[in-house]
Amino acid sequence: MTSYVRTIREYTSRQTPSTWVDVPLAGAALSEIVLFGHGKDADVMVELLDGRRFVMGLGGALLVRGCPGLESEVTRWDDCSLILRYSGEGLELASFRLGVGVVDEEEFAAAFHQWIAADGADDLHWAVTIEIEVVPSVAGAGGRC
Repeated sequence: MTSYVRTIREYTSRQTPSTWVDVPLAGAALSEIVLFGHGKDADVMVELLDGRRFVMGLGGALLVRGCPGLESEVTRWDDCSLILRYSGEGLELASFRLGVGVVDEEEFAAAFHQWIAADGADDLHWAVTIEIEVVPSVAGAGGRC
């Protein structure tokens, strides 16, 4: 039997969203990034050290770029779901952006601005592609990464 990874490899290609928006959290101290779910329903949470949590539905790819101090852990949750966690000591967000496909840009912008204004108190109810870059914190890592 051929493994799932070998079977899907030829079908995995990154699709570029038509609209990108920067999330204004560069420099914020990072607690962790968590992906939870499965192929039909997955959410991503970016949790900051100050306790704010920004949750969004994953509709494309999650790309996390980082440094050697960024650790990842994959845990099986149930028969269908996984938890993927990115964390580490003394890390902060360098960049964080969301991409969406063909949408009503005004409607998305309104939802995005409301989400940011509320400091992520509610989930962003849009399926998005997510790109995050993590770097060592000037205050906390001491050049660890």
